[in-house]
Amino acid sequence: MLRNKIAKIFSSRAFFIVFALLAAIALWMYVEYSDGTEDLVQTIDNIPIEFINMDSLRDRGLLIVSVEPEFMDITFEARRSILTRLSNNSVSVEIDLFNVTRNGHVFVDYVISLPNDINRGSITRITPSVERITLFIDRVSVRTIPVHVEYNGGTASEDLIADPVEFFPMTITVEGPEDVISRIDHANVPIFRENLSTTYIDDLAFVLIDEYGYELDESVLEGLTTSHDNIRVTVPIKQVKEIPLIVHPSHGAGSTDQNTIWSVVPPVITISGDPEALRDLPPHVLGAINMSAFSSIATEERPIVLPSHIHNDSGETMATIRVEVLGLDVVDYAVENLFLLNPPPGYVVEFVTTSVDVRLRGRAEDLEGITAMDIRVVADLSDLPAQPVGRHRLLSRVYIDGTDAYIGPIGETRISIRIAPDMDDEP
Repeated sequence: MLRNKIAKIFSSRAFFIVFALLAAIALWMYVEYSDGTEDLVQTIDNIPIEFINMDSLRDRGLLIVSVEPEFMDITFEARRSILTRLSNNSVSVEIDLFNVTRNGHVFVDYVISLPNDINRGSITRITPSVERITLFIDRVSVRTIPVHVEYNGGTASEDLIADPVEFFPMTITVEGPEDVISRIDHANVPIFRENLSTTYIDDLAFVLIDEYGYELDESVLEGLTTSHDNIRVTVPIKQVKEIPLIVHPSHGAGSTDQNTIWSVVPPVITISGDPEALRDLPPHVLGAINMSAFSSIATEERPIVLPSHIHNDSGETMATIRVEVLGLDVVDYAVENLFLLNPPPGYVVEFVTTSVDVRLRGRAEDLEGITAMDIRVVADLSDLPAQPVGRHRLLSRVYIDGTDAYIGPIGETRISIRIAPDMDDEP
């Protein structure tokens, strides 16, 4: 009976809980006892080196080029409870730069910094991997260098060209160790693109090139600072195209497209511009030619004026136009049928001109029946000034009565008149 009760107690859950609690207490007491009577040894690797008073070094125009060693290993001897709180996150090596005043190799002391809650006296022994740290100090140098950018990747088709690369900034400032800065010749911007079909714009990184044309090694770039990280690069892609030069005849005095021929020298020019702008570009019109301004042949020079976004690759700035009217006759008339429209009230208008020479052009059969009596020259006075007294020479229109033929006057016709106050009209 007693044996069953004992077996039941040992197999119960409560027994196992009490047993586990007693075992944990015993283990804790053992660890505490062991920790208090025996020191352990632990090495922490790769402890970072930190610098204090960097500003004072900078104020002297100096900088750190290299640190030897860059990390430190430290061996600690202490109780277990102390060692468990030491790591390369809680332990650091500090160097005060306040007393560093010269360039070159400088040997400096350091301080091992422990967590605030650890008393240095609780550590039996601290053994660092090195006794002193070596710094290489150089003078700070600042230099402005040019930026070089070149595109050699070609275009997608033969009618496209790549204009010289545009970029900004054109210079950058580099700051760093004097012996490194003195080796830098320029900054080069590589463009890793090919067969462009449209203008390419991007912010690109640059590489520093030495005096021999080689890229500076990555190891010497860590101590450098630059005024810019990227260069804004534009590779203009333009289309090359030939367009004809044409004129628009303003027909009159019997001229038509059928009896008019014209030519332009040069007949075409080569232009370049944005491919999108040139895609549907029509022939370039030099302007209109007044076909009533000459009898049969006219030669004019006209400027070749293109929009600002289109470049004239040919270089010609003037074009010569020759226009000729074929198969028409020219007849001169002395016309005395002079008329005035809209004379100003309160004034007397007198003709100074009594006869006007009028030249008509048209087909011979249409001009055959025209006489001077069929022609009227009419001047409109509605545009005279408010005080029109004096002499005026007015541009006039020529009318041909009695015919529907396509004929007309050549050149300008003017009538001279004299205007005086109407004395009979005064009160």
